[in-house]
Amino acid sequence: MGDEFGLRGYRVQDPARAEARRRAIMQAMAEVVLEKGLPDATLEDVAAKLGTSRAVIYYQFRSKEELWVEVAVEAVRTAERRLRSIIERAPGPEAALFNALRDLLLMGEYHTIVRSSYVGGRPRNLSPEGRERIREADRDYEHALMDVVAWGIREGVFIERDPRLVAYTLMFATNNNFSWRRAGGPLTFDVILAELPPMLLTSVLREPKVYVPHGPHPLPPIIEPGEGGS
Repeated sequence: MGDEFGLRGYRVQDPARAEARRRAIMQAMAEVVLEKGLPDATLEDVAAKLGTSRAVIYYQFRSKEELWVEVAVEAVRTAERRLRSIIERAPGPEAALFNALRDLLLMGEYHTIVRSSYVGGRPRNLSPEGRERIREADRDYEHALMDVVAWGIREGVFIERDPRLVAYTLMFATNNNFSWRRAGGPLTFDVILAELPPMLLTSVLREPKVYVPHGPHPLPPIIEPGEGGS
């Protein structure tokens, strides 16, 4: 096995430790973004949260933008991996879509990196390279969700519509609750989790009905990076 070299050209003595440090920096960045918002987040804030210096971050990331791009890409890749796991275990397209929508809500509420990506978004001032890296990850998730919609259309379960239109509408309707839902308001997360997935699923069913899932929801556990997987 060949030697591994880091961002600054130094030989990496312990790749596992270096990767753990990289992921810890990303986690800290996500936490800072949730606290302050992306525009006000600084590498000094990230270093302070880690109890280290900004120089340690520069061993792994060239800039705040590069760090944020990695956080955003990790968020989408996590969502995509979980979606594909849901699809593999779902008995049909109804269950797959229902659980996909629930999982988006649960990750947005409880997974720090995913939630931070909702808060930080896709700033217009990112470099073209950074925007394209995130967009590539976004496309992979979107295509997986469109595959679920197309599956339901083929099975005659969902209304025949453009899968892209349906997938985008469902995805944005789900994610946008984090922008308008008021902390302490009557529409709590538990209410949203109980009401929104069946409401959205019913809107695409060829024969509308109140969808009632049978058995436990086959969702992967919410695991933060560095705790055994995503």
